Amino acid sequence: MKGKHRVIIEAERLKYEFEIKRNVTVIQGDSATGKTTLVDLIQTYGRYGQESGIMMTSDVPCVAFSGDAGLWKTVLDAYENSIIFFDEDYSFIFTKDFAEAVRNSSNYYVIISRQPLNYIPYSVNEIYGIRTTGKYHFPEKIYHEFYPLFPDQVMNSSEKVVLLIEDTKSGYQFYHHLDGNVECISSEGNAGIATQLESISKDKHVMVIADGAAFGAYVARVMAVAKSKSNVGMYFPESFEWVILRSGVVEVKNLDDILAHPEDYIDSGVYFSWERYFTDLLESSTKDDRIRRYDKSKLNEYYLEGKNRVAILNVLPRELRDILGER
Repeated sequence: MKGKHRVIIEAERLKYEFEIKRNVTVIQGDSATGKTTLVDLIQTYGRYGQESGIMMTSDVPCVAFSGDAGLWKTVLDAYENSIIFFDEDYSFIFTKDFAEAVRNSSNYYVIISRQPLNYIPYSVNEIYGIRTTGKYHFPEKIYHEFYPLFPDQVMNSSEKVVLLIEDTKSGYQFYHHLDGNVECISSEGNAGIATQLESISKDKHVMVIADGAAFGAYVARVMAVAKSKSNVGMYFPESFEWVILRSGVVEVKNLDDILAHPEDYIDSGVYFSWERYFTDLLESSTKDDRIRRYDKSKLNEYYLEGKNRVAILNVLPRELRDILGER
């Protein structure tokens, strides 16, 4: 399934309104914030339709899983191009089997869970709480692509900055190549960022950079560690490939529209996360060009030098460029 889908669910004293645009959306929040009520309304509407007194507006089918947890695979197989809701009471949502079923599905999934879904690469930009105003309930983003850097502190040019990067591939290679008073460390995977961050001395300024499109399961723990240090900034773009594409250093058909509306191009049945899509797009667009050919495992010199490096850096937030000593 592709595209952005607006869903409105309305009962006598309740109304939910939201948009779903990726294969996985996670709703978090404390008890009594309306998460389970949302699932209950969808379940009731599924059983009784308009006779339930509930109104639902959506351009694709919306269903909420209920019943025997042992039948979840059968239920998933029965639906295509639908939005399926799961409450956190079902332990199977935390399993590898469930993640694999989601990976190979044409559906979008809305999962209510206060615990991380470690086997699913979901985006930091698709984690929501529910904001309530009277009878209206609106999912509201909990995290964002970019966090304030080193609040309440003023850095000077002599202070050491540590860049903590999620892996050793192209993104790490790019930042490691930069000049200046910057130390670059790899956590060798998303799961290692929080542990690595804890081990870094509190007197150092740390900048965490990770692919936001697949970092949803890890962001809460990293945020908790960051709060204990007060000298940690974070930057979570969709992916390093997304940064390169935004820089304009490669030519891609319809690129402006793709970047503006990626949900219209990314098929949930093909791509488990948007990070994989942007990697494929960059690789396929440069595969026949020896100079520009993109290899995630070893970054081509084309992206490291001269005006191309500057163009890529200019995609980064100004605050990050200042920290890197780049203009």
